[in-house]
Amino acid sequence: MQQHILISGASGLIGSALSTHLAGLGFAIHRLERDNAAAPFNYSSASKQVTLDHSVSLSAVVNLAGPSIADGRWTARRKQALLESRVDITTALATALATAPQPPALFLSASAVGFYGESTLPLNEEAPAGNDYLASLATRWEAATGPARRAGIATAHLRFGVVLSTKGGVLGKLMLPFSLCVGGRLGNGHQPMSWIALPDVLNLLTRIIETPDLLTAHADSEGASALNLVASEPITNAVFTKALGRALHRPTPFPLPKSLIRLLFGEMGDALLLGHSAVISTRLSTLGYTLKYPSIDLALDYLIEHKA
Repeated sequence: MQQHILISGASGLIGSALSTHLAGLGFAIHRLERDNAAAPFNYSSASKQVTLDHSVSLSAVVNLAGPSIADGRWTARRKQALLESRVDITTALATALATAPQPPALFLSASAVGFYGESTLPLNEEAPAGNDYLASLATRWEAATGPARRAGIATAHLRFGVVLSTKGGVLGKLMLPFSLCVGGRLGNGHQPMSWIALPDVLNLLTRIIETPDLLTAHADSEGASALNLVASEPITNAVFTKALGRALHRPTPFPLPKSLIRLLFGEMGDALLLGHSAVISTRLSTLGYTLKYPSIDLALDYLIEHKA
C-alpha cells in the first residue's frame, strides 16, 4: 500500500529535495500550502491554523517550514519574525495532527544544532539547551510540537547541522566567490562547524519514515526523540575552506576579518559565521544507516561533481 507523506516547507532546500527523493521511491507526497484555502493541506497565517484533508491517511509528516535565519541582519523585528514563523506553524500543525481522526504515526519536525548554544567541546543529544538566541529559538520550536507528542504521535526533533548542497544554503552561497578565487576563511578559522551532506539527510529521513520504531529507544517521557543530523566529526572553518578550495581547484587567499564580519552582518554574523558549535551524534548509528559522506572531502567532491 502506498504511503502518504505531508511535507511543510516543501519548496525549501531540504523540502524540495526530500519531496523528489521520496516520490522516486514510490511515496505519495502532499505539500502544506500557505494561505490557499482551496488546497487540501493549508496553513492560514491569519487564523494560525492548519486544515488537513482527512480523506488522506498520512503515514508521516515532515515539518521543515521557516524562513532562512541567514537572510538579512538580525534586527529585533527580524528575530521575532524568525521565532514566530517557526513556532506558529509548528504549533498549528501539531495541533491539527493531534486532533485528526486518523493521526499519522510519525511527526518529524526540524530544529537545529543551535539548540546547544556555543561550545568548542563536542556535544551529543544528551547535552542541555544553551542560553543564546539560537538556543532559545530552537527550544521554543521544539516545544511547539507538544500537542502531537501528548497525543501519542512519535515525534523526532531533527537538529540539523549545516546542510551542504551546491543548490542552496551555505555551500550554494559560497560556490561563486570560491570559484572566482576570492574565498577564504572566516575570522581566524578556528570555529567548529557541524555539517552533513544533503544526500545523507535524505537517506536518513527516509530510513526513519520507513522504520519509525527505530525512534522508540531514544524517546523521552512524552514520546519525543532528539536527533543530531551531523557528520561523524565537526571540522573547523579553516578545514572547510581548504577542502572547498581543493575541490574547486581554486586558491583561498582572502580571509574575512572578524571585525568586517561583525560590521557587515551584526549579531547574525557573530552567531552563524563566527559562532562555535561542535556537535556530534551518538544516535544516528542506531538507525542502521552508515553515512555515505562521512568526510568533508568525500562530501564536497560528490556534491560539486554531481551538482547536488
